[in-house]
Amino acid sequence: MSQHDMIWEELPLQWNEGAFTGNGQVGMMIYATLKDNRIDFHIGRQDVPDHRKAPDQKTSMGVPGASLMYDYPRLDIGRMVLRPAGKILSGTIRQDLWNAEIRGKIITDMGEITFKAFTPRDRMVNVIEISSSEKQNVKKTGYQWSFLPGNPASPRAQVFPDNPESKAYVTNPKPVITKTNDVSVCVQSLLAGADYATAWTEKKTQHSTQSTLYISIANEIPASDVSAKVATQAVNGASILKLAALEKPHREWWHNYYQHSFLSVPDARMESFYWIQIYKMAVCSRTDGQAVDLFGPMFRVNQWPGLWWNLNVQLTYWPYYASNHLDLAENLIRLIDERFDLMLDKYRGPKLGDFTWAMHNYWLHYRYQGDWKAIQEKWVPKAIRIAEAFEKLQQQNSSGKIELLPMGSPEYKGFETFPNTNYNLAILRWLLNALVESNEIAGSHQTEVSKWKQTLANLIPYPVDENGLKIGSNQPVDMSHRHFSHLMGLYPLFQLNPDSPADSKLMDKSVAHWYQIENGKALAGFSFTAATSLYAALGRGNDAYKVLNHFLLSDIGISQLISNTMYVESGGRNPVIETPLSAANSIMEFLIQSWGGKIRVFPAVSDQWKDASFYQLRAQGGFLVSASRSQGKTDWISVKSLSGEPCVVKVPDWTIPIQIGKGKKIPITKIVEGEYRVDLKAGEEIVLTSGVKATKPVVKSILHSSVELNLYGVKKGKQLPKIQDWPLPEYKFN
Repeated sequence: MSQHDMIWEELPLQWNEGAFTGNGQVGMMIYATLKDNRIDFHIGRQDVPDHRKAPDQKTSMGVPGASLMYDYPRLDIGRMVLRPAGKILSGTIRQDLWNAEIRGKIITDMGEITFKAFTPRDRMVNVIEISSSEKQNVKKTGYQWSFLPGNPASPRAQVFPDNPESKAYVTNPKPVITKTNDVSVCVQSLLAGADYATAWTEKKTQHSTQSTLYISIANEIPASDVSAKVATQAVNGASILKLAALEKPHREWWHNYYQHSFLSVPDARMESFYWIQIYKMAVCSRTDGQAVDLFGPMFRVNQWPGLWWNLNVQLTYWPYYASNHLDLAENLIRLIDERFDLMLDKYRGPKLGDFTWAMHNYWLHYRYQGDWKAIQEKWVPKAIRIAEAFEKLQQQNSSGKIELLPMGSPEYKGFETFPNTNYNLAILRWLLNALVESNEIAGSHQTEVSKWKQTLANLIPYPVDENGLKIGSNQPVDMSHRHFSHLMGLYPLFQLNPDSPADSKLMDKSVAHWYQIENGKALAGFSFTAATSLYAALGRGNDAYKVLNHFLLSDIGISQLISNTMYVESGGRNPVIETPLSAANSIMEFLIQSWGGKIRVFPAVSDQWKDASFYQLRAQGGFLVSASRSQGKTDWISVKSLSGEPCVVKVPDWTIPIQIGKGKKIPITKIVEGEYRVDLKAGEEIVLTSGVKATKPVVKSILHSSVELNLYGVKKGKQLPKIQDWPLPEYKFN
């Protein structure tokens, strides 16, 4: 893993260059603010939004009339700042992925300060260990810590102060900082009631040049006067332990975590990017935490301070499924369970497709788990209610066909609506087909199944023209736009079948037109990751690889992929986390796909990749799959069934699969060339090879040259040319 560590040869000078750590709930971004001669440890906690219009809840998400921008935005916690005794001259940082910790060296005109920072997986604290060799004199007393609270106002109100809503906005009270014994506490009260709190304590060794700082953020809203106690207990509980006692369970968790999602490919940059996103996924999510919004724990003031449902949350969670980290995606399931009624009511009408798309993620979660029972008990009742909501948006035309009333197709001409949008037609087809499939398996809702089948039979075809799929009946794709909403019938919904020559031809034309119109001038980063996945679904490995390389290495239009693998828009001022995470998902789709009831191994590998391997990635149906490829051929495949679902393996370059290894012989039936039915029961595993040559099933890492190692992080002379922050006044909290 060390070959993929991010290394900063120059100090990061802003959030957009920083090193980051987190445990799925709390975390921090580390960078220097040279104009104030300090190192910022910008801390955050995911579950700290405002809760206006819901005083009795932690958030007012989904509450009628509540606005994400002003009523329940994420709030900026603040920064713990390290002030050296001397003037900062330079520094270096290394982000150790394997141990999930950051180590740095700060060089001042009085000496050096080294630090190690991490966020223990099992504790809601950030830990920073400091050692200084700075020379001290009468005027200089050594490095100092201080806390700069974040502005407790809506970020939207801060960045757009002239908006009418911003002018009418009343900010939260100023924080109150106190100190009891060795623990300082910053309590931030909210106008809606209750408070959240940040606590910290510094434990010094017998030498004044060494210390460890412990920081905790607690949010016990809607309870009042409790958060400070919880945060204080967290720092006291951590600070009485030796550092090694905090590190041991933390490192063990991370070492085990990485082994569930191994892959290695010839492209060193792509492999590094993948592993950094796997790290980022756990930094930003935990089973018992909040659903991941646009930032995870690494929050900063921006114009989109929360969670969006027309693409962002969906793409954010895609890599959790195939990478075999379903546990970290359970927080999205819980959010939808808790807020379903409120969210459905909010999205009834022209935006119903957005929330239905999120329910596709819900369905994917249990399909990758191979859990039809959960789908039947949890997803089906929700899906039926959404199908009923869609009925109110349907009308019958003069030919007896069912059409959709004008609805949105995300981001095409803003919030304009169009009749028969391909976005909603594809989503409705998926919803009804999935309802039919799950209820036929369960033998339930037979009357409704007949009705859904009739609707599917009568639903109008997708609107098309000479360029392929249109936005809607009355709207061609006549300008560049970043969202791939009209193409979702192929990916991720697979209501258009790439194995069908007619569908494949239609989608080839549609994707190329969308990607190339007006030279792609309006494309954003996620347009490139979407195009990668679309081409991968079509089996066009070379095209998919070319597009993803463009995303990683070239100009991506109205957005930026920056040196710490974060992704930003609006001149770098607005980070959005879904795009790099979706790129990790695209990389896995070169190696494994599992739509249409088939496990597809190496379905979209570029001709340049003669070698590749992966271990225990997950496929729909509850399968763990491993495979290796060398000299352009698939050597072996291992499939383990967790649920006993029917197993069909598709390997494009095989003709005679045979089972290898000792144990029970499992029947293998050839369906067509390259497709094989394997009769696996729950808990059984099979290793297959092509029979062409003797093969040992060994997973190998591909060796990369020394010039291809540690490609991310700020390199010499490569700091961003300007600070990409919103021009905000300094927050006066005293």
